[in-house]
Amino acid sequence: MLIQKENPVQEMEYDNSVHEENLAYCPKETQEPLVKELWAIKSIDNKLRVKQIASSAGLPLIWLDKAPGINGEKGIEKVRAERGVLLLRERTSPFIEQFKHPIGRCAKFYKLTAYNNCNFWCEYCYLYLTFRTQPVSTHFINYEKMYDEIIKFDKSKTPKSLRVLNLGELGDPLAVDHITGFAKQIIPFMPEHAPRTRLLFLTKSDCVDDILSLDHGGQSIISFSVNTDTVFQQLEHRTASPDSRLIAAAKAQKAGYEIRLRIDPVIFYSTWERDYIALIDKIFEYVQPARITIGEYRPSNGLAHHISARFPESALLKVNKSLVREGKKLRYPKNLRVKMFGTIIDAIKKHKSDIDISLCKEQPEIWKALGLGMKGLSCNCVK
Repeated sequence: MLIQKENPVQEMEYDNSVHEENLAYCPKETQEPLVKELWAIKSIDNKLRVKQIASSAGLPLIWLDKAPGINGEKGIEKVRAERGVLLLRERTSPFIEQFKHPIGRCAKFYKLTAYNNCNFWCEYCYLYLTFRTQPVSTHFINYEKMYDEIIKFDKSKTPKSLRVLNLGELGDPLAVDHITGFAKQIIPFMPEHAPRTRLLFLTKSDCVDDILSLDHGGQSIISFSVNTDTVFQQLEHRTASPDSRLIAAAKAQKAGYEIRLRIDPVIFYSTWERDYIALIDKIFEYVQPARITIGEYRPSNGLAHHISARFPESALLKVNKSLVREGKKLRYPKNLRVKMFGTIIDAIKKHKSDIDISLCKEQPEIWKALGLGMKGLSCNCVK
């Protein structure tokens, strides 16, 4: 069970109210599909592309006058209303933007926004807060505008270390790829039209079969977010299991893709040490990642409200009470972060001593306490 850290530490009883939704998503299974229907904006220019996606996916298509806003549902029905559909629309804002951490705890990587929000149901997801006014999962289908921006980016003077376009900052780019077919289009586009730029797919999906035979030219990185079975079972609803993600990672590595892993968020609970060491052992049974990035559970101050509206019995609501404020984030105390990160790093180095290991959005003093220095440009989101 997840626990809160108090004096003394006490285990929390946690009734998983979405237990029936825990099964890993796979389109071949007979459970309730991740996406039940497609929505599209009537004013969209490329209606043919919308119809082709709907026809290929075999999903009902509903035309809307405008993008939906906040719904009045609560609990699981709220999550289902937001993440049980996929809205197809055109993006007017730039597809490529630079991410700049507000207090400088991150390399200034570039994000490529093909999706807003995600169709998985992770309880800790920061996107509930990010897209609080327009919470419906969205895919932008004006690919021509996106491709033009990629070509211009490829010709720019951006430093080599930052020539990675992160598709996973505002959504999971493979969660609904079996519906959109987008990865099959953009991955081979890169070697032909943007040979100096790489793509980064960050995912909790295991659906990689459609991309294994593509001509990727070594320009697409597949990064899997993995966690312990306990965190998966209690908090990462409707995602692929950790084992399934690692099997998918092994397939992608065999197909020549660079594989990176994120262990994020690391969460403190009664058997965390045993479980995270076991996770590391399991990782190296399946795959040899090029780098591993680690991050703690670090919710923004306002996220608890959005978690409680969807998962009112979430253990995270009690965990949050044991965290400390650092700026606009809640975090575990520094000494506990060092202990958790150190345990994971030691386990990794027992398997591969020279692997790139980095921390996500952490203070320099935490890096130094772990003997990592500030290898900021060895993080998941950069080259």
